Order: sequence, then structure tokens, then C-alpha cells
Amino acid sequence: MTDLRTIQILHAANVIAEDEIDASVEAFLHGAVAEPYRFRSGHRLNLIKAVRSHPGAQEFVGRANVGTSLKRPFVRAAILQARPMKD
Repeated sequence: MTDLRTIQILHAANVIAEDEIDASVEAFLHGAVAEPYRFRSGHRLNLIKAVRSHPGAQEFVGRANVGTSLKRPFVRAAILQARPMKD
């Protein structure tokens, strides 16, 4: 079932912790995205779909000449604005 709340809203409600968001960003940046990312709350998120759905992140992350440290904020923004699935 799709949760209509975004990761950002779930974080503000203390459902998803900051360290989990950081870990999901790092998982995307290091290519660990074969399966949906699972948060401790039972929410899961397809990180590739989240980044592809975010116009700024999709364009910026696809650039070969951009380093990881510059991609990180775009990936984070895409994840924060994504709507996860709830188990």
C-alpha cells in the first residue's frame, strides 16, 4: 500500500530517522539499489525510481563529470520528496 506521506513528512513525525535517510542516500550513491530500501518503520522505497521521478536529481545525477559530493544533495532531495510503500 502506498503511503501518501513523503519521507520528509515521515521524518518530521519521527517515523523515519535521520540516520536512515543518510543511509538510503549512501546506498543509492554506492549502487546498492537492487531491491527497495527498507526503513525500520516498515516503509520501503525504490531509490532508483525516487531519483528518476525528481527532475533536478535525474538530470544532475546522470552527469558523468559530477562528483559524489555534488550529487548527494540532489539524491537526498529526491528521497525526501518520495512517497514510500508500507509493508
